[in-house]
Amino acid sequence: KDGSARRRSIFPDYKANRKVKIRLNRSVTVDKEDNQLAQLMRLTEYLDIMPLTTIVVDKAEADDVIAYISNDYLVGKDSQVFIMSSDKDFMQLIDDRVHVWSPTKKKMFYTEDVIEDFKVHPKNFALYRSLIGDDSDNIPGGSGLGAATLLERFPNFASVPMTLDEFFIYAKELATDSKVKIYQKVLDSEQDVRLYFEIIQLGESNINMSNKMKIIGMMEQPIGK
Repeated sequence: KDGSARRRSIFPDYKANRKVKIRLNRSVTVDKEDNQLAQLMRLTEYLDIMPLTTIVVDKAEADDVIAYISNDYLVGKDSQVFIMSSDKDFMQLIDDRVHVWSPTKKKMFYTEDVIEDFKVHPKNFALYRSLIGDDSDNIPGGSGLGAATLLERFPNFASVPMTLDEFFIYAKELATDSKVKIYQKVLDSEQDVRLYFEIIQLGESNINMSNKMKIIGMMEQPIGK
């Protein structure tokens, strides 16, 4: 419940494109969200009888819960983390301990795989997505910024992890005495990109302390309890 409330308070159009109708047959249509709810309820029944730990907390998206477990709870526990998802947002979590299995691509992603497939270092992935946008979450990205041109004109994306501030300093340096238009487009979009980055990034926990304690309690229970 209210998992997207925080992000919608920052950007009201966040996931606004998700509320659509789907057709079940020739005569019946339902809200997509209602249909998903019915599927989730049935899935929960299946999961309850399996040797799995299911974690659901209000006011937090599943992405945030997974990121918190990966980046905070499991740090220092000498464990490898394997996330199974086709959601590209998880690419930003990949490092020496965290890996992503994509069931659609049937591939395990390590740092070198992200660089090979996307030409972006995992630590720059949230920044990159903030620049080019994300249609699935209704995030438009910077104005006039195309993925191919960005990767061509900002070669450091693949090799040098950058903070937001470091990236815009880098953009200003490249824009100096250059007639390449994309550098100025990036600088003109800075305010929007910073906003989108706050929504997309999973590195800093978006979970309140009460939910953190709830997650820790669930993680420390025997599996399936």
